[in-house]
Amino acid sequence: MENIEWKIGPKNMGNQLHSICSYMAMYPPIIPNHFIKKFSKSNDVILDPFCGRGTTLLEACLLKRKKIIGNDKNPLAVVLSRSKVSVPQKGRIISRINKLENNYKPEEIEIEDVDEKIKMLYNDYTLKQLIYLKKKLNWKTSNVDNFITAMILGIMHGRTRGYLSISMPNTFSMSPNYVKKYIKEHSLEKPKRNVFRLLKEKLDRCYQVCKKRGKVYMQDTRNMTRIKDSTIDLIVTSPPYTRLITYGSFNWIRLWFIDKEGKEVDKELFRTESLNRYCNFMLDVLFEFKRVLKPGGKAILVIGDVKKRKSNETINLAENIWKRCAEPLGFTKIGKIQKDYIGNPNDRNPKVSRIWGEKKGKATNVERFLIIEN
Repeated sequence: MENIEWKIGPKNMGNQLHSICSYMAMYPPIIPNHFIKKFSKSNDVILDPFCGRGTTLLEACLLKRKKIIGNDKNPLAVVLSRSKVSVPQKGRIISRINKLENNYKPEEIEIEDVDEKIKMLYNDYTLKQLIYLKKKLNWKTSNVDNFITAMILGIMHGRTRGYLSISMPNTFSMSPNYVKKYIKEHSLEKPKRNVFRLLKEKLDRCYQVCKKRGKVYMQDTRNMTRIKDSTIDLIVTSPPYTRLITYGSFNWIRLWFIDKEGKEVDKELFRTESLNRYCNFMLDVLFEFKRVLKPGGKAILVIGDVKKRKSNETINLAENIWKRCAEPLGFTKIGKIQKDYIGNPNDRNPKVSRIWGEKKGKATNVERFLIIEN
C-alpha cells in the first residue's frame, strides 16, 4: 500500500447525511474529503461527473467550497445526490410527512394493478402507503419532497425492522425471479410496516444540517452542456467499471418508486466488457473533462482493478486510462498512480456484491487513484 491518508477518519466523516441510502460501488467519504482538502481551496468549483449517491458533493459542501456541481445519467443517483446538496430544514420535512400522513386514506388506494414483482416484497398495508407516497411526492420540483423520496429509497428494502420489505440486503436487489425463489424456499413473510413512522425514524438517524447548496444535472458525462468551458477547478469521481455493475437492474425496486424501469435505465448507461470500448468511452469522458477544467485544474479518478470473466486476468484500468486516454489528450500525471486495498488485503474479493451468501461480479480488492492536471 503506497498511501493510507484517506483511510484515517471516522465513518461517514461525522455526517449522517451520507447514510440516507446505500448505493452500489460507493466509496467512503474520507476519499473525496482527503482529495478536496489537498487539491482545492475555499473559492474553488468542484465537480463529480459520475456523482452516484452524492458522496463527493456532500463532502465539498461540508468543506464549504464555492460551488458544487454533480452529474449522473442515472435518475436514482440524481435523486440521492440532490438530497445531499439541497438539504431542507428539518421542520419543513416533518411538516410535509405529517401532512401526507393526515391526508392518507387507505380505502382510496388500489393495489390490484401493481406489478407482482413489487407485491411479493411488501405487505398490503405497507404497499398502499408506498403507492400513495409515490403519487404524491413531487421529487422533481420540490427539495423537501426529493429529500423524503431519498429517505424512502433508503428504507425500501433491508434486513431489519427499519426497512419496509421482506428480509433482504439493502445495498442492491437481485433479479425478481431469484428473489421470488428465495422467498418461497425460506417461507419469508411480508412484514406490516408503517412507512410514515419509519420515515420519521429514518429522518432522526440520517438528518444533519448542511447549509451549503449545489447543483445536480442528469446528462451524459461525455456531453455536459450545462457546464461552461474552463469553469471547474477540481474533479473527484469514480468512473463506471466496465460491465461489472448494472446500476438499473440492481436497483429495480428503488427505481420502481420513482417510475423508472431498471432495464430501461441500463440502456441509457454505458456498459461494456470490452477494454477497447471502455477506453474509447473514457477518451470521450476525459475530452469533456479537458473542456470544463480550468488550465491547471485537476481530476482525481478512483478506479478499481477488474478481472476478465473468461481468463480471470486482472486488468489495471487506471493504467489503461492514463496511457490510452489521458496522456494522449495532453493531461499531466501528478505523481504515480496510487494503489490502495479495500478492506483486508488478504480478502481476495471483498468488493464483490453479496446477496444471501452468493457472489456476483468480477471486482478485486484493489483500488487505484489516478491524479491528472489539465
